[in-house]
Amino acid sequence: MKLRYLLVITFCVLLSVNCFGQTPLIYTEVVNVDSVSKSDLYNRAILWFATTYNNSKEVLQLEDKTEGQVVGQAVLPYNQTFIDGSARTKGNIKYSIKIFLKDGRYKYEISDFIHDPIRNDSLSFGLITTDIKSPIQHKWMFSGWNDKVWADIKRQINRNIIPLIASLKESMAKKAESKNNDW
Repeated sequence: MKLRYLLVITFCVLLSVNCFGQTPLIYTEVVNVDSVSKSDLYNRAILWFATTYNNSKEVLQLEDKTEGQVVGQAVLPYNQTFIDGSARTKGNIKYSIKIFLKDGRYKYEISDFIHDPIRNDSLSFGLITTDIKSPIQHKWMFSGWNDKVWADIKRQINRNIIPLIASLKESMAKKAESKNNDW
């Protein structure tokens, strides 16, 4: 009986070290937009989602103008850039994008990056964190392969998210085009 309790406690300690010792990868910033109301920033955020994503209605999860929040779930395709085991990691990287709005400023958070391979026999790297080395080590792959894929995933996330942030900032800084009924 004592052995069972000892095993349960050991398992819980190991689980907490693995789960809580990692910092999820997140892109966040508070951006000032002088003299722009929360309502105008909200409209700009909705327009940005609509022009950025092919199907913004599928991406958007929450649109709350009163609270000043726009939240979406999006996907980046992932194709490993080197050959070794690439078919086993091909898939998507799902992520969340949240925009919080106040008069004169907004905050974006792009986070919860999760590698999700498309094949049933594929290798998932799960939640992407700031760790340099992959916290998931697929034992049947050669030494260093896990870390190489991990770095590749993070590189591809960065390559896609940096321009996404730039387009968000550009859209949020633009004044809405005036409604001209004389066209």
